[in-house]
Amino acid sequence: MFYSRENQFHDLAGDDAYRSWLISRNQPPIVHHSGEMHWKRLCVLARHAANRVRGLFAAFRVALVADKMRRAQWELSRYGVRAPTARGNDRSGT
Repeated sequence: MFYSRENQFHDLAGDDAYRSWLISRNQPPIVHHSGEMHWKRLCVLARHAANRVRGLFAAFRVALVADKMRRAQWELSRYGVRAPTARGNDRSGT
């Protein structure tokens, strides 16, 4: 059985009807001064600010940990205890 384009069995899935509906529908105009756009921009600004604050606290934490380690090594060196090096625990005393 051969079916041509004009046949009733041509578009079984209804794609043509959906495509014609997409073309013919009335789309709302894009208004850049609407409250929704302002809200989205405000959310983006808040997210960027939160990320920067989070990064600031992370930098503070790294600086505090480095200072605490430096102070602990200095205290240990005052009492003659050698702090472990980056290569591991050096027990040879050299």
